[in-house]
Amino acid sequence: MALSRVQQQQQQQKQPDPDCNYNITQIIQSKGYPCEEHKVTTKDGYILGVFRIPHGRKSTKPGRPVLLQHGLLDSATTWVMNFPDQSLGYILADAGYDVWLGNMRGNYYSRAHTKYDPNHDEEFWDFSWDDMARDDLPSMIYYILNVTKNTQIGYVGHSQGTMIAFAEFGHPDSVLQNNVSFYGALAPVAHVGHIKSPIRYLSSATITKDIEIFWHLLFGRNEFLPSSYITKWLGTFACGEVIIDRVVCDNIFFLLFGPEKKNLNETRMPVYVSHEPDGTSVKNMIQFAQGVQTNQFQAYDYGSPEKNQLHYNQTTPPPYSIRPMKVPTAIFSGGEDWLADPDDMNYIFDNIQSLVFKKYIPDYNHVDFVWALSANKLIYVDLLNVMQKYHPAN
Repeated sequence: MALSRVQQQQQQQKQPDPDCNYNITQIIQSKGYPCEEHKVTTKDGYILGVFRIPHGRKSTKPGRPVLLQHGLLDSATTWVMNFPDQSLGYILADAGYDVWLGNMRGNYYSRAHTKYDPNHDEEFWDFSWDDMARDDLPSMIYYILNVTKNTQIGYVGHSQGTMIAFAEFGHPDSVLQNNVSFYGALAPVAHVGHIKSPIRYLSSATITKDIEIFWHLLFGRNEFLPSSYITKWLGTFACGEVIIDRVVCDNIFFLLFGPEKKNLNETRMPVYVSHEPDGTSVKNMIQFAQGVQTNQFQAYDYGSPEKNQLHYNQTTPPPYSIRPMKVPTAIFSGGEDWLADPDDMNYIFDNIQSLVFKKYIPDYNHVDFVWALSANKLIYVDLLNVMQKYHPAN
């Protein structure tokens, strides 16, 4: 018997979105774009998966390169998770750019090393965002410039992707920033002392002295994999009394960055939760927790003057500075952001010398900058206009 149209629609709705099970290459190709996979090896042996959309659907020739860098617990998939007219990766490719999508060490696409096995070797997970800024970011940028034979690149970071850029471009003797002609900062992060994320409940004053021990006891020493008990405990703070999808409140990514989803496409929620979180180290999470406690933009604190002396040749972690950065920078921030809080944003605005554009969206939270239905109109139009000025596509 033939199915009625209503029954057919019901059956289709039960079918999972194929993007839930696709990897990043399959997602990109399914939307009609070319995709290349590249492997970038850092000086300390991490093998990073970097993906390239060399051109848009109406072109065959690559323009100038742009590197998009994801945030904490995320991956390059974040830039292509929505449809072509909504996702920044596709929008830039169609605007004539050669789009490169980076992945930080330890995430789903960068779980490889020349010497260590992430499944067996604790040494693999001995990293924080300090290492991403010092090694991963320059390795990817120099690799891309070498492949494309360009001298400069455009850079767009979200969340942690902005933190590592501020840290690396802001070095007084930074050579790398000469190779970056434009920097777009979405939901930028440096100071994190005022965050609303439940990370703050794992960074409270009562555990200040032994934060490293506390986190290692809870989460171990390797990959950050919170138990369902901890996820539920954090969920009581994150979700509270708000009526919200259970699936969102069971996902550590949404618990840490804000379960509010009024700006998202609800039908894409299964796709988001099937790709998030994408992995990082416990040590990296500890460095974020340290930042909540100290409200300083500084390197990893090894917990004692003696240990810091061993690592840094000084008894305290060295601070990072944004002030020396010369790269023309556009900043986009939100009023409902749990990780890039407006109070913490003041530190960035007070110190940045190279700001060429800024925009504030009052009702945007942390993930809205990459996934919101309105991001193409509220963020990407302005981002593209400013980028074309400092780093034109051709």
